[in-house]
Amino acid sequence: MKRERFILFGLITILVISSSLFAQQDKKISTKTSDVNLLNFDEVKSYLSLDAEQQTKIEPLIKEIKTIIEQNEKAMQEMRSKIKSMEMPDPSLREKMMKERSERQNKINELIKKIEQALNDEQLVKFKSIEKPNLMSKSKRMGGMN
Repeated sequence: MKRERFILFGLITILVISSSLFAQQDKKISTKTSDVNLLNFDEVKSYLSLDAEQQTKIEPLIKEIKTIIEQNEKAMQEMRSKIKSMEMPDPSLREKMMKERSERQNKINELIKKIEQALNDEQLVKFKSIEKPNLMSKSKRMGGMN
């Protein structure tokens, strides 16, 4: 009798675990990001069907995001070189680097909010599926940030 309950309990546990795994897979499928690169204005313009007024507002914002990403890469390279040249790297350099990177990411987030404000509801839904730059992760997709 105990053995049958143990087996039944095991089967129920497997069923619960497998159903939660399938639910997670469904969520991943529904939150798929588009292949549109936010840093490519022409792709964004086409994908979101931007009108002339929106293009005038959004293109400079995307250019500014690109500039921030380029500045970030340059600053990270300089910091890495500085750290490599030191015998005993100063721990405060890493903290400084992370703080600066965080500030640049906050600026990018502000620019993304400005882009969102220029979009209508339909465009906003599409825009949410576009991968955004994240300086805090070392993603290569969004402009070689590693």
